[in-house]
Amino acid sequence: MTRHWEYPIYLIKHGGGYASIVDSTVDEPSKQSLVVCCEEEAAIGFMAACGIMGVPRELNNDREFGWLLQRLQTPVKGVVFDPSASVEEQDSACRISVPELLEKHLVADNSPWNYPVYVVAQDEGFVSIDAADSDGRTMNVIGFFASEERIETYLEAVGETGTACAMANIEEARSFLKGIASQAAAIAINPTVADGQRTAKHCLAIETLLEKYLVPEGKPRVDE
Repeated sequence: MTRHWEYPIYLIKHGGGYASIVDSTVDEPSKQSLVVCCEEEAAIGFMAACGIMGVPRELNNDREFGWLLQRLQTPVKGVVFDPSASVEEQDSACRISVPELLEKHLVADNSPWNYPVYVVAQDEGFVSIDAADSDGRTMNVIGFFASEERIETYLEAVGETGTACAMANIEEARSFLKGIASQAAAIAINPTVADGQRTAKHCLAIETLLEKYLVPEGKPRVDE
């Protein structure tokens, strides 16, 4: 199957979970496929046709999609992309099993944060804090922020300005860290200001991130 979707994609919340339809293309009468829409308008249209209230859930990358797929429970064993709300037309929709999606079309992502994740560009470099390594030497630690709201709060607290720069996926995060590795030793997740001091509860060495966390796993995507 050619990978034909781009993020974001949309799921339809229904009955404490997500909408699925019976897969009539197989002999298993109980087998169901998770409904995934490639456009928000398509998701809203499906919901309206089926009388489902609420708003679609947006997924923005392989990490979020893969995490959800791994937690699907029987009888949902596959995914159906952009199905019609009409039962007569559902057999023509694009279907794929959960194992095939995970193994051939998604890149496993062990990033210790959700995407997008942000850094803040300033006149000289990026927002950072000073920290000490195990030998007591001062090192530069780049701030990584989970949202633009956290950036605004931080900049207000320190009385500075800067431009939020988003990284949308693991590839962009790896590229940034490889480029900044000569200038910084680590990153600080969601740094804050307490008692006039810039601090962070969680810091990770750039070397560790590149070697253990930001390492795409799994088989290459199949696009042919």
